[in-house]
Amino acid sequence: MKLIFCPHCQDVFKLQINEMRYCKCGKSYGQYTDNINAEINKEAIPIGFSNSTFIYALLNRPETGLGKEFCAFVIPNHCESIKIIED
Repeated sequence: MKLIFCPHCQDVFKLQINEMRYCKCGKSYGQYTDNINAEINKEAIPIGFSNSTFIYALLNRPETGLGKEFCAFVIPNHCESIKIIED
């Protein structure tokens, strides 16, 4: 799963297939072009989740305490599954 972080308004939001999504201030945006590949503008910072660890954490959500951890990461500047689109 890919999310976008906007360094201007600090909004974090999920991408959708073929539906351009924008942060609250409108400076960062992007969309999935299929189930894996995405396109984002140069302001947006992509964040990824390890789907398997996220699903495991959801299925094993505790009743109390700190919650179940999962793997999330900042996607590198050069990534085959992300295309930077020009404004």
